[in-house]
Amino acid sequence: MAKSALLDMDTAKRKKVIYHEEDGKTYIETRVDNAGLVEGAKIMREYAVHDKEFKPVCVIPEDVLNRSFTEGWFHDTAAWKRWANDPSNRDFRLSEGQL
Repeated sequence: MAKSALLDMDTAKRKKVIYHEEDGKTYIETRVDNAGLVEGAKIMREYAVHDKEFKPVCVIPEDVLNRSFTEGWFHDTAAWKRWANDPSNRDFRLSEGQL
């Protein structure tokens, strides 16, 4: 029988941490509503100043940053490029084109 419980909820960050137990396995799930972050990225895309020395390319949601630590790809530049170039993450991009 599956069990589930809310472990933490941060309304300011629009984040929930949920405990799941199913088939003898335990999962901790984090759900984040990134609608505000996507809206901020949209505004930054319109008004960002891009120069040759510093070019912001994307905003990174907290849940993705945490996953990069736990999965071990935080320091992997190629993995970040794959994440940023993934079409499903295009709303977080601040510039056009591929990295």
